[in-house]
Amino acid sequence: MMSLVLVKSTCITNLKFWCSSNTVIQKTLALLNDLSVGFSSVRKLVKLDEIQFLLNNHTSEHFPLLGNTFSVKDMRHRSSFYTSLGRLLMIDLLEDEDKFDNFMIPLTASVESIGALLATVNGVNDTSVYSNIEAKKALIGLIRDLRGLAFSFNTKTSFMLLFEWLYPSYTPILLRAMELWYADPEITTPLLKLYAELALNRSQRLQVDVSSPNGILLFREASKVVCTYGNNILNLDVQQDMLYKKKLKGISICFSMLKAALCGNYVNFGVFKLYGDDTLENALNIFVKLLLSIPLSDLLHYPKLSQTYYGLLECLAQDHMEFLSSLEPQVFLYILSSISEGLNALDMSICTGCCTTLDHIVTYVFKQLLLKGKKVRRRMQQVNEIFLRTLETHLGVFRQILQTVLNIIIFEECRNQWSMSRPLLGLILLNEEYFNQLRDIILQSQPIDKQTAMAQWFEMLMEGVERNLASRNRERFTQNLSSFKKELTEKGSAISMNSVNNEVMITT
Repeated sequence: MMSLVLVKSTCITNLKFWCSSNTVIQKTLALLNDLSVGFSSVRKLVKLDEIQFLLNNHTSEHFPLLGNTFSVKDMRHRSSFYTSLGRLLMIDLLEDEDKFDNFMIPLTASVESIGALLATVNGVNDTSVYSNIEAKKALIGLIRDLRGLAFSFNTKTSFMLLFEWLYPSYTPILLRAMELWYADPEITTPLLKLYAELALNRSQRLQVDVSSPNGILLFREASKVVCTYGNNILNLDVQQDMLYKKKLKGISICFSMLKAALCGNYVNFGVFKLYGDDTLENALNIFVKLLLSIPLSDLLHYPKLSQTYYGLLECLAQDHMEFLSSLEPQVFLYILSSISEGLNALDMSICTGCCTTLDHIVTYVFKQLLLKGKKVRRRMQQVNEIFLRTLETHLGVFRQILQTVLNIIIFEECRNQWSMSRPLLGLILLNEEYFNQLRDIILQSQPIDKQTAMAQWFEMLMEGVERNLASRNRERFTQNLSSFKKELTEKGSAISMNSVNNEVMITT
């Protein structure tokens, strides 16, 4: 216990008197973070007077780190500081709202002072507050403090205390800040990251009660922030060398936030359409607008942007295919083109995600073709007919993707063969004639003495496979593909896919 007292006293001393040294602060906060993680150590720590002092006096008066004298870059330490404090607070917090409110007093004072300042702003073009450095730093510091707490509050009780403190009293202040400073990444980046953290169902902390509207309310607020930022950033002209910092980074965080919200399993999205609420529609539409503002080359050039985009797209294909199928033809074709490019990505997670997304899309298309002509609701039939007509007009897109997948499986190492097999069956069933053409060209490209063996391997690939996408049929095809690839690896010879490209003209 004495050693813990000494360590904590040293930490507090460093935070009080060594704030000018970035190295000291960074290592001190890292130590504080490590100590706040272990359950046994935390229960001992919260009993110390030094820790109680820390929990009750986290103000700039005692800890200069929390003031506005530091650079914006150094303010990121505040998130780490409040993450540790949040973990320490949770040990004895339980459902004690008074204890939580007492802890939040400094943050409450900060957000209310910022709110009072923003209330004096006459309009978006009012530069009086925009150029106020102190106001800007105070806002950034508050946002980073809240993000640290949101990260550490990974239980349902603690997170809901934070959310109910934030909503509805203070979320309008944060939204107003986004309206004013949408072009300033020093504010928009931490603010978007705060909402991305709030929307993340970490440790199932957002599994709200059936009678609670908090999940829907949280999604509404996240949607407002994304739409406010997106609609404004679309009209912002940015130089190429500043494109990622001032625009693409924020868009990437928006994609991450939407994925966290859509895949969090804490919102019944059917409620929005049922009651005429356009929250979900607005969020999905701004995703499309943001996506179309990004050239495909930029989408693939920036790794973080690629990861968040393909992750969100996988989520949409899984649960919101009706929305994707209702998109304008050029938008849907752009998405398919991005999937085709992603299949060749060096990042295996992106490639695997594209396989999953493609599988959802192909499965949806296959099911709609089966439903065509059957008695279904008129509205749904009209939507599906438009979607299918688009695909019929652009047969070359799926053919190109089929060729890409076959190319990867046959001529490359293909470390995610199982993932590749999932959409491949559907692509073959949707393009049987074209698949047969590809097979014949591959056979003809082989030496004469190996054509027979290659033909047998292709027959093995489809042996026992029926014309459906049932789970058992998929598994059979996956097993066949494994055997097919094994034979190719051990006995086959590589050929250039260029010969295939040259002989088969893809209709676009």
